[in-house]
Amino acid sequence: MKSVESEKSYSLGKFQERRFLVSRYDIKKLLSVILIIIPYIIFNIFTKGRFMESSNILSILVHAVVPAFVAWGFCFIFTSGIMDLSIGAIMILACIVSGILAIKIGYFGLILGGILVSFALEYINLKCMIKTKIPSWVFGLGMAMIYEAIGALYGASQLKLGKQVVSLGVTARKLGSIPWIIIVLALGLIMAYIIFNRTSIGFDIRAVGSNREVAKMMGVDVTKAIIRGGLVGSVFIGLASAINESYAGRVMPTTGLNSIALIFIHLAVYLLAQAFEQIFNLTVAVIISSVIVESLFNILTILGVPSGTWQQVAVGACVIVCGVLAQRHYKGVVK
Repeated sequence: MKSVESEKSYSLGKFQERRFLVSRYDIKKLLSVILIIIPYIIFNIFTKGRFMESSNILSILVHAVVPAFVAWGFCFIFTSGIMDLSIGAIMILACIVSGILAIKIGYFGLILGGILVSFALEYINLKCMIKTKIPSWVFGLGMAMIYEAIGALYGASQLKLGKQVVSLGVTARKLGSIPWIIIVLALGLIMAYIIFNRTSIGFDIRAVGSNREVAKMMGVDVTKAIIRGGLVGSVFIGLASAINESYAGRVMPTTGLNSIALIFIHLAVYLLAQAFEQIFNLTVAVIISSVIVESLFNILTILGVPSGTWQQVAVGACVIVCGVLAQRHYKGVVK
């Protein structure tokens, strides 16, 4: 009789503990939402209502789409411990091929070109990183220079012919405009959430990123997990490239590792999403973070801050702050 009563008491205690944890989690989420909303209200007052105008909010959301897709790509690539710094250069080549195919075969070519180039180059990177055992960030820097050179050579050849590198004109531009870009964002969130949280791919890369040795003991094929995760991430990078090309209509190759600067905002989004991960699911936090980061640059523009040097200072500061927030609960050496 006592054992039955004690078992009931234990179960009741566990239920109350779970309910307390759930309520505390809900309170943290609510406080986070309030802390996010308050700056928007302050900025709106400071800008005399311009910041919260529906057209401006919609503009922020549109500009947040590409960083969100790239950050989802980072979720699958970086989570397993791979720091590939050539992604910016990959995006430039993906935009070029995406634009060329879009002119030839329309939207199918736009999306296919972005995904195929990103998929192929990321696969080469991952295989070489694993085979050579060179630190991923070092290898990524080297490959960034190679990919930049390829893009620059193609650009120079087009300029010699008196042509632009790629110019869509009015071809395949709807993907980067409302409402299609918002629909694509919603579909991207669903796809990222399911793959990252509900498939073996997401489980394996999280296990590998947490502790490779433990992951091996659990039966996870580390090499296979890294490659699978990286290839899924490359699809999101390819989609980001296609959307960006459709929105901008053109692409400009760069050299001197300037392609790395192109992913700084996306990196800030990913790091801030990591900071929110204990409150929101990482894939959902990516959208929240992307909107927050884009809002920062939007308010700087409204306040008349030059888009050159001072906004670059803001980018650097944003990356550092987001990095600090992302690692504040991490105990140990940060790689």
